[in-house]
Amino acid sequence: MSHTYTLSQSNPWNNRLDEWKLPLYFSKPALHHIKHFVDGMLSTGFTGTLTDIHRESLQERDRRTLSHFLTHGNWDSSYLKRIVQRVAFQQIKACAQRDHSPIFVILDDTVCEKTKPSSQATHTIQGASFQHSHLKGRHVYGHAVVQTLLRSGEQVFPFASERYDPQGKSKIDLACDLIQAVPMSSYRTYVLMDSWYPSASVLQTSAERGFHVISGLKTNRIFYPQGIRQSLKSFASYISKTDTDLVTIGSSDYRVYRYEGKLNVVENAALLLCWKDGEGFDPKQMKAFLSTDVSLSNEEILSYYSKRWAIETYFRTAKVRLAMDRYQVRSTQAIDRYLALLLFAALCCSYGSHGSLIDGLHRYHIQKKHDMIEYIYNQTQSGATLDQIKTRLIVA
Repeated sequence: MSHTYTLSQSNPWNNRLDEWKLPLYFSKPALHHIKHFVDGMLSTGFTGTLTDIHRESLQERDRRTLSHFLTHGNWDSSYLKRIVQRVAFQQIKACAQRDHSPIFVILDDTVCEKTKPSSQATHTIQGASFQHSHLKGRHVYGHAVVQTLLRSGEQVFPFASERYDPQGKSKIDLACDLIQAVPMSSYRTYVLMDSWYPSASVLQTSAERGFHVISGLKTNRIFYPQGIRQSLKSFASYISKTDTDLVTIGSSDYRVYRYEGKLNVVENAALLLCWKDGEGFDPKQMKAFLSTDVSLSNEEILSYYSKRWAIETYFRTAKVRLAMDRYQVRSTQAIDRYLALLLFAALCCSYGSHGSLIDGLHRYHIQKKHDMIEYIYNQTQSGATLDQIKTRLIVA
């Protein structure tokens, strides 16, 4: 009779380890910890602490082994990241082939906010610095994480993430690395990003991979209408309604001015200057977008760009439900390993629910309840007392 609770062998979440060939890369003790971390992270009410991991995964070993696994354990998190990339791309490629839809590489960053330590603190969290928070509109203290998702149709999978180190590579360099990690294929591929990222190096890296870019643009960007160098904002002051086309995206209508030609970092691209219909043409209210694929219509460019929203919902779910920003480990190695495990846990959820992280979490919670009921039933059939079952479930 089993003395500790474990997921049933028929549980699809439990079988992912073998299906994705993790035993080829990790020892049995490491696999044991990976399994318990994923189980704890995906549990209802997870708050980011190792105590939660220990309790929710019903880890029978001392809680301190979890901390040691993150800080000093003999395992390579880069293998886990490569498995995530391989599985995510396989799923998205299959979706693109089945639905004849493009592949979207969605790029953005988020801040995992932390409390700034006092000058008297002796054990401060490593690698943290002040970062601009788009959500709060100001600088906050913490770690910035640059992330890519892959999307095709309605399926979305986490692909890669890297923590930004103020002493290491810039966010732009990290973005280039993440783009280079996406395999080349015969499917149309678009890199989607907000106005912070379309630098010359990001555009060049994307082009070298055979990918087009669709991005937001800051209104002070320079372009060359009729060969005259000027900013988007200054040019916008000359645009009137008759110069624009009406474009409907979802339930919203926009007035769109289209320019094709040279930008300061691209020889030929489509540039859209957009205003909400009926709100005038104030340059301060203008939104600008870039597409290096000039064959796309205005509707296609804006529709494709709107798919970037998937990464905003991913970050929100990862923070609220997976405690992405609430880890309490302090060393950079432990933080990076925690984030790699979270990326893997998110892949498990998305994989089991056809590319939906939220649906995957819901399915996991239901499956875990079924496994718990099955375990209790089997224990009672084997003659275990109620007190024995409570002890084995760590609720005594």
